[in-house]
Amino acid sequence: MIPELPLTLVQSLERRLVTATAVSVSPFTGTAELQDWSGEWWDYAIELARTTGRDGRRLSAFLAALGGPRGRFLFRDPTIRQPGSTLAPVVAGGFQSGGMLMTAGWPPFTTPLQAGDFFSLGTDAETRLYQLTADVVTDEAGMATLAFVPRLRTPPEDGSTLQIAAPAVVLRLTAPVPTRIGRADTFLFTLTAREAL
Repeated sequence: MIPELPLTLVQSLERRLVTATAVSVSPFTGTAELQDWSGEWWDYAIELARTTGRDGRRLSAFLAALGGPRGRFLFRDPTIRQPGSTLAPVVAGGFQSGGMLMTAGWPPFTTPLQAGDFFSLGTDAETRLYQLTADVVTDEAGMATLAFVPRLRTPPEDGSTLQIAAPAVVLRLTAPVPTRIGRADTFLFTLTAREAL
């Protein structure tokens, strides 16, 4: 079971999609050659709210138990939640790959999600986070093709549920997190992490 970072403690965050691409520019012609290695993942910088006393020590213990980059944790980004959502769409068909996914189980003739919304697929260590790049438009049968980033790393199983209300991602710390302890037993934490692949 992968531990989950407590959401109530997030004060601010920075999220970015990183792609494994390299650009080489000719010094003579100025033309650019792009090398796309198809790797894509999420990077996060998370600032946690000031905590005091026992709560600060518990969070310090949670982060210490991760062991720096060795440990992984589940993070439900509070900026992308849709808490009122009762949607329960599923993957429609196996062996899908790339940045498009056939899905079913949506309300017919609707646009339940829009470009910029997030969803996650998988459980525990296999949880992956995706961002829609186009609106989701359903047909009469409640089916829709999703366009998103990053691309699928492994084909999801037919019937796998998409998490819409509280999408998650599995992260790994990129460095040990220092515990900054101030007056009146206050604790401040800022951590950097990347998607654990």
